Amino acid sequence: MKRKIGTVVDDSLYEDVKLLAAQERRRIADVVQIALSDYVQRSKSRASERVGLARLLEPDPLTLTPEQFRASMDADFFEQ
Repeated sequence: MKRKIGTVVDDSLYEDVKLLAAQERRRIADVVQIALSDYVQRSKSRASERVGLARLLEPDPLTLTPEQFRASMDADFFEQ
């Protein structure tokens, strides 16, 4: 099922879309549908990235004891 929607866009944007759609022999409705679909897909992929980033920024993402952390910070890796 499809749903009819209405919106207001800038005149120059509409003219550009109208010209491109005509060159590709597409209806403006098809171009809008593709654009909305792309927008949703990008948003979904960004949502999964936010989950990963949120997980990274959680407190104590590494399970090191304070002693292990101090030992790793005190080690001079350039002298090995």
